[in-house]
Amino acid sequence: MKKIGLFVLFAALVLCQGVSAHMPGASPAPEVDLGPIVVSDNGGVPVEISVDDVGKYHGMLEGKNPDVCVCCACTYRAILSGINEIWGGDEIPERSDIGLKCGLISNGSVHAAWYVTGTGSDMDSNTRGKMELILSDGSVLTNQSPPSAIKKASKARTPDSYWFEVSRLSTGDSVMLTVSEDMFPEGFAEMRKKVKFEKTASKDEIRQFVSDYTSVRDGMLQKPDYEIFNEVEEPDESPDVLGGGIFLTLLCAFCIGLVVMRRK
Repeated sequence: MKKIGLFVLFAALVLCQGVSAHMPGASPAPEVDLGPIVVSDNGGVPVEISVDDVGKYHGMLEGKNPDVCVCCACTYRAILSGINEIWGGDEIPERSDIGLKCGLISNGSVHAAWYVTGTGSDMDSNTRGKMELILSDGSVLTNQSPPSAIKKASKARTPDSYWFEVSRLSTGDSVMLTVSEDMFPEGFAEMRKKVKFEKTASKDEIRQFVSDYTSVRDGMLQKPDYEIFNEVEEPDESPDVLGGGIFLTLLCAFCIGLVVMRRK
């Protein structure tokens, strides 16, 4: 019976992988409010793109239910952070002015990037930005359409593959974002290869990988940018000593004034 159960679990993984980035057994992604990516599209019309929109697009292309996987979440966070850094909070980027170079090659990452940059084959070509997938040897994956090409490239994925360069094509301004190794449990990449490609993982190893996968995905969605990306600094939340001193001085002067007035 144990062998049958293990076979069924492996069969589920085989059927659900391939072009799919969905992880059988993983709990649903948590609901989060990351704020939308806002782009100007089709003659200046502002379009809000949420992480759920990306998950729906990914699921549609996979022929499955909406799914915000690890790579969808990570790529969305990187593009959102990069746009906020380059364009600031006041300016809305033209969709056609957004560029992305990405070392994270997977269906989830590619679909998220396609959706935001408008480079998907089913999207309006008049508003296309630019998206390049960079292989581990530094070359560009020129043919992104066959799922087999993306699957082959994703096999070599390591924590070092999680890097993104977001750019403003019209000015050349860009920001590089690399994901902290602290986001991944020890041996995560090796176990992923063992489970999804080599098919040599034990039942317990599969369960542990599903748990680790869920933890990584939830972290990509819930943790602040400075914990995810090496280049993002933690906000300075130190107390305003100068402002506090001025307030205290004024408060003391006010109290002294009250005492003097009462004595008079």
